[in-house]
Amino acid sequence: MSNPPTADSQPQPPNTSELELLKQEYFFLQNTIEDYNKQIWTIKALGIGGTGAVLGLMLQHKSSVVPLIGCAIPLFFWILESQWKHFQRGFYPRVTEIETILSNDYHLRSPAIFGGWASAFKRTPAPKRRGYLWDGLLNRSVFISYLLEIIFLLLLAAIAPRLWK
Repeated sequence: MSNPPTADSQPQPPNTSELELLKQEYFFLQNTIEDYNKQIWTIKALGIGGTGAVLGLMLQHKSSVVPLIGCAIPLFFWILESQWKHFQRGFYPRVTEIETILSNDYHLRSPAIFGGWASAFKRTPAPKRRGYLWDGLLNRSVFISYLLEIIFLLLLAAIAPRLWK
């Protein structure tokens, strides 16, 4: 024999204090993600500045070896930025979860910062491949600029001796 459901077992309307906590957590996570982006831009700027210093040394010493050694600078900053990007991506699943809760349980159309961005750029909240290698090191927004810097330095090292003849 089953007992009839009591009033306590009926679905309860969402709690307004829970809604407030979810909103606070959501915007805290969004601010944290933006803080990571600011740090990533600083890392990129330092990497480009280091490459500029290598170019200056190369011109000053007229040495084609300097750009080859200088390739270590973009490699170092590539690894550093990839770690930051990997850590940043750790916040995305929770942001997506909160957006889903707000949409489904509270019937809100916003906030949907991450969902709107992911939809506009046809990205999924969860990466296709997981792990540091894919989330960080081989992330397109990370590796392209450093790969271009390394190619530039290698080409410069190859053509530099011809420039000084």
